[in-house]
Amino acid sequence: MWENIKKLLLKIYSNYNVQTILFPLIAIIGSGLLFFIFLFIFTRHGQSYPVPSFNGLKHSEVIKLANKYKLRVEITDSVYILTRKPGTVVEQNPPVGTNVKQNRRVLLTINARSPKKVEMPNIVGVTLRQAKAILDLQGLIIGNLIFVPDIAVNNVLEQKFKGKTVEPGKLIAKGSRVDLILGRGMQNERTGLPLLIGLNQSESRSRLIDASLNLGQVKYDETIKDYKDSLDAMVYSQYPGYSEFNSSISFGARVDIWLTLNEARVPRIKAEIRADSSYMKIDSTLLNEIVE
Repeated sequence: MWENIKKLLLKIYSNYNVQTILFPLIAIIGSGLLFFIFLFIFTRHGQSYPVPSFNGLKHSEVIKLANKYKLRVEITDSVYILTRKPGTVVEQNPPVGTNVKQNRRVLLTINARSPKKVEMPNIVGVTLRQAKAILDLQGLIIGNLIFVPDIAVNNVLEQKFKGKTVEPGKLIAKGSRVDLILGRGMQNERTGLPLLIGLNQSESRSRLIDASLNLGQVKYDETIKDYKDSLDAMVYSQYPGYSEFNSSISFGARVDIWLTLNEARVPRIKAEIRADSSYMKIDSTLLNEIVE
């Protein structure tokens, strides 16, 4: 039986018309199989790996880590942050922990080595609120607020950079902090203490400046792992603590904040913010939720 089948197959195979159809068909099927085998190997089908953290690494360290994980890296942008080391990574995309396949491209933002220079504006004589707006437009940041006895409450008396008076027109690094000497009145006037719970660090600092106060110590809990986390973190406690009944504080006082990414740690506070963002009224039944 098997011998008859073998003879039949040989007879069919030896037919010229069959060969003209069979050979191309075998070639097509074989090429298709080889293609899919190559595609599977090349893409590591079904296999992905978490992206490591490049945060804070120098260029040589970035290349070494990228080679280890078989990733491609590309610097697409640069910023200048005074508190970060020049030439190090401050942001990456995809984020840390994202599952990707090998040979994936990771886009990096680095901290520039030489910041752009801008002219120092003249803000002497203007109010703190006006000074803040002018410095923001120039790419500069308000540093410490130092209050001295003077009849011109909250008016800028002197502008300083690195401890020295800085003249208008002087070129300083964009993103630099400018300290301001301001008047606090002659009667020991006080200012309102804002509620910072639920805000991020940048928002907290801005609200404190609006209230003529300084940001004190900034403390993070265990949920903060890198620079990006610190930007997204929310205030869950402040000191001095906010009180609906006694929320006045001396001009220039420092307010410490504690931040977290764990929303469960942030007290749920129903707040009504007025249009000028300088005052916040909260439900007194929720005040005891705030951890001082």
